[in-house]
Amino acid sequence: MSYAMEMQFELFGGSPAVAQARALEHRYYFTLLPPPAVAQEIERGAALLGRRFGLRNVVRAERQHVSLHMVQRGREIGEDLLDEALSVGEAIRRPGFELAFDTVLTFAGQRPKTGGRAQYPTVLSCSNGGRDLLALYGDIRAEMQRRGLRVGPRAMVPHLTIWYGPERVPERPLRRAYRWPVRSFWLVHTVPGTRRPDYLAEWSLGRHGGA
Repeated sequence: MSYAMEMQFELFGGSPAVAQARALEHRYYFTLLPPPAVAQEIERGAALLGRRFGLRNVVRAERQHVSLHMVQRGREIGEDLLDEALSVGEAIRRPGFELAFDTVLTFAGQRPKTGGRAQYPTVLSCSNGGRDLLALYGDIRAEMQRRGLRVGPRAMVPHLTIWYGPERVPERPLRRAYRWPVRSFWLVHTVPGTRRPDYLAEWSLGRHGGA
């Protein structure tokens, strides 16, 4: 059944499951993605570490990402906003760089809307601050702001989430950093429960004279 048919089905007294699907939270954001081999290595390492803290569910390799900027969260994106986001990505001119995650730490958590214990995101981060990643973040933010789009904070902590859990993990260095050469960034769309993101666009770094 197509999405349009599902809409009509719901309007004329169709399945409650369709209404539930439409109520899902859509997220559209700029991001970096680790290469598949690195992502699988991260998943294996997270699973081993998670067992020490009683965690069995870690972020799967195909869902791992390094968030840059949120474009929209909530309803499905409109065509005009999507076009603006695509134009932002096309405007970025920055060389590629190497990214190294060498630290594990836990951010502040939130209580689920349905109640229960707070869930804390445990992440990989960069002890050197991730200067090149922050420069890319700043370029995207400036271009979004120039186009009148809603932007996030000026500063951020570069990170890749490996699990959510009820306990904090003491900050610790990794014996071996997870490294990869960053040669592109993406605009993706996700909804809860989907196995893989919807990859809307990819832009190469180092275009027009970049390294």
